[in-house]
Amino acid sequence: MKKLWSTLLIGGLAMSLAACQSPNPTQSASPEGSDAATAVVASKPTAEQAKTLAGFAEKLFTQSALGDDNAVISPLSVFFALGLAEQGADGDTAKAFADVLGLDPVLAAGVASYLIGDLRDAGAGTTVNIANSAWLDDALAVEQPFVENVKKYFDAEVISKDLQGPGVVDEVNGWVSEQTNGLIPSIVDQIDASDVALLVNALYLKAEWETKFNTDLTSKGYFTRADGSQTEAMYMKAKGTLNYFSAGGAEGVMLPYKDGKLGFIAAKKTEGGVPALAGDSIATWLSAAQPTENVTLTMPKFETSYGKDLSGSLAALGLEVAFDSSRADFSKLGKASQGPIYIGQVLHKVNMAVGEEGTEAAAATVVVARMGSANVKEVIVSFDQPYLYAVVDLESGIPLFIGTLDDPEAAPPAVS
Repeated sequence: MKKLWSTLLIGGLAMSLAACQSPNPTQSASPEGSDAATAVVASKPTAEQAKTLAGFAEKLFTQSALGDDNAVISPLSVFFALGLAEQGADGDTAKAFADVLGLDPVLAAGVASYLIGDLRDAGAGTTVNIANSAWLDDALAVEQPFVENVKKYFDAEVISKDLQGPGVVDEVNGWVSEQTNGLIPSIVDQIDASDVALLVNALYLKAEWETKFNTDLTSKGYFTRADGSQTEAMYMKAKGTLNYFSAGGAEGVMLPYKDGKLGFIAAKKTEGGVPALAGDSIATWLSAAQPTENVTLTMPKFETSYGKDLSGSLAALGLEVAFDSSRADFSKLGKASQGPIYIGQVLHKVNMAVGEEGTEAAAATVVVARMGSANVKEVIVSFDQPYLYAVVDLESGIPLFIGTLDDPEAAPPAVS
């Protein structure tokens, strides 16, 4: 029987949280309007919080993107955007956010604040931009503590204006394009009359490999799709001591970036096929990756883009109440003139390119709030069929991007 090897692409930047565990944080803060008895925001996320966010990332990818060709998502971008929304949630809605993200509004604010600063200072050879904004309709009676919290803990710009006014769609898209270095030129097509808030995250990454691929060795080869058909691809090649792993029924490599903080994981099932994400798969592969002599690696260079409304996936993960106009409680965000506030859409787009120099990627997420109702055996790792990849912070494993590469030569869909 012919074996098909598919590859799951995980473009995940994972933040260094496990090593940053601090039982006695040097800083703490209480988001405005929170219960002072429990509102302690640790300056450094714990290992358990890092594990929780990595689990959310893998579950979100499995729920939303697995099975789609060349799918790639940024769980970290989604976390930041949902974190903004969580600051406005109360009651059962706040509980649902805490259950899905694994962090209540207070902890989410602290984790977000730390990650933003930590990743922006990634190191030599890497540029990371994380930007948040809250676009609030000027007819919305906004709760001031919400504004203060998103500014203070998410470093968010807060813009109040008539969201249905002329040019607002272009303004939002222009902001996203600027923050992503033009890789996500637009994400919002229209703003409905019932939309009262757009909670936006934009994420940009450009990272150089620690050891760049030799462009002289890049050559054409064949990539076998999941259905057995083949397409040509340009393969990058490397040979020597590489961080190889074989664990959890999968094998692959971890390629570090120059900054020493982030890494890229490519993985495939040992017997062929896309590795399943079990919630702790990335952490397992990271811990198993060890310098291994005499590894021959071939991996296609590629560019891909992907976009999706994540509402259904997030509802399936347990956030259903937030999308139900009759049950959602966003009273800590504000009061609308025509009924309660609920989430109408969670728009998400990603653009990623992997080549000889390194990786460039961007993502944007918009939560649309509405009213309404020695003799070493040679190891050959050839990614010539669909495979799994991840860009990861080498200390924790919380993915920023997760995806699948099914056809490296497919023209990237237009990101309008």
